[in-house]
Amino acid sequence: MLICLLTGVIHGIETLSYSARLAGIRKRRLYLAGSLFSLLVLLARTANLIQAPLLGNLVDTAIMAGTTPLLVGSFRLIIFSATTGSLLAALLLPTGINLFAFLITALERSESLGRMLMSILQTDNFLKKFYRRLEKSARRPRLYHFLLLREKRVPKSLLLFTVFVASINTVGVLSAIYAGALVPPYRLTAAQLSGVLNGFSTVVLTFFIDPYASLVTDHVMAGKRRPVELSALIACLVTGKILGTVLAQLMLLPCARLVVFFTLLLR
Repeated sequence: MLICLLTGVIHGIETLSYSARLAGIRKRRLYLAGSLFSLLVLLARTANLIQAPLLGNLVDTAIMAGTTPLLVGSFRLIIFSATTGSLLAALLLPTGINLFAFLITALERSESLGRMLMSILQTDNFLKKFYRRLEKSARRPRLYHFLLLREKRVPKSLLLFTVFVASINTVGVLSAIYAGALVPPYRLTAAQLSGVLNGFSTVVLTFFIDPYASLVTDHVMAGKRRPVELSALIACLVTGKILGTVLAQLMLLPCARLVVFFTLLLR
């Protein structure tokens, strides 16, 4: 359950990070928004550092107990937690935009992430003020932004690429670890092959998704495109991520078999 919780947090943070881009456009401070985005990435990586050894321990325990087939059910639950975390973060996107807008202003005033965090944490009645800020920032999610996908404001191929990248990123490490459980003598080799799976998604992300997202963001900043087109882009990326985590359920075993194949090929 702790692994599921951490997985939900990691994917939730990754999804919520899209609100930093929208807040940066709103405040006309895209680079400051990028600094806050880096802080979110740091939080996600910290959660990942805790999650990784727990996953390894789960597999080692299953191998020693002879319960390897039961790992599939556990891994499917972990993938489901990724979907849940992404979905909850998608619902919190409007609130996240307002919170990031507040933090961008605070960061500009403090001129340092460290000073900003210290000034916020050292505030009298921190919890009460944090709750008030959260209450002021809270907004209901708008279905309108996701309906923009039907108006063909973003290429369909972008949604497909996003689904592919999200599914591989969700299942890559899990498939490699499960493959290691299927061939215990070579489980270290199998675990290292997760980079091969994630490498494909990185190539697609670098060549097909990031350039288009950056182009739309720059055009909105320059006034060449309307802000609604950026909202449609974010809706596409968030929808693709959620659908990708769902697709990962189907890709778990095929990817694991692929890793086993290459592992036995290398022995």
